[in-house]
Amino acid sequence: MPEDRVSAPQFPPTRWSVVLTASGDGSQARAALDELCRLYWFPLYAFARQKGWSAEDAEDATQDFLAGIAAGDLLASAAPDRGRLRTFLLAAFQRDLIDTHRRATRQKRGGSTGFVPLESIDAEARYHSTTALDSPAATFDHAWAVTCLDNAASLLGAEYEARGRASLFEALRPFLDPQAESDYAAVAQATGLDPNAVRQAVFRLRQRFRTLLRQTIADTLQTPTDPLIDEELAALRTALAC
Repeated sequence: MPEDRVSAPQFPPTRWSVVLTASGDGSQARAALDELCRLYWFPLYAFARQKGWSAEDAEDATQDFLAGIAAGDLLASAAPDRGRLRTFLLAAFQRDLIDTHRRATRQKRGGSTGFVPLESIDAEARYHSTTALDSPAATFDHAWAVTCLDNAASLLGAEYEARGRASLFEALRPFLDPQAESDYAAVAQATGLDPNAVRQAVFRLRQRFRTLLRQTIADTLQTPTDPLIDEELAALRTALAC
């Protein structure tokens, strides 16, 4: 096996089948909920901000909503045929935002909702750095798409790091952008590989990234068939094009 080829990752259990049955007690359930909250925190926050909520209130609303998920308040009543996790969560979040009682009794930041450390998220700066879109829903979809890409890239980077190839991944990472110029010679000089080896490494990098992106999408579908994954990938491309 070539030195820069990497092994399959261990995916966190984020499928509907796990999330819907999670009681919050087992380690697998906790990992599923933590991953769900991490992936959807910013898309939900961006949706609330685009709806006109202040930065502080959007943080509170998002934390409170995800705290309800972690406590099983929402997912316990979720129908297993909802299909797409992102559309279910957005619909539920919209209902939560207009629930005046929940807003009035919302637990403020810094409470027991420790699954997303706020100090590690500069959400407002990230929100202002995103492209201004026409609607809160479009903002959510765009943030969801970027989060999926970031998650797949993080998984890929972890694979390379596990093999002691983190520096190679950092050198090759710009090639994940399909618009990136193919300056194989510069990477060859930086890594000590010959240009042809760099070309092959980029090909493997992109192949593996596509696989990880499909897996990221699959983990948000109740029945992740290839056609459904393809539909979600098409939705992702549409959201990024906005």
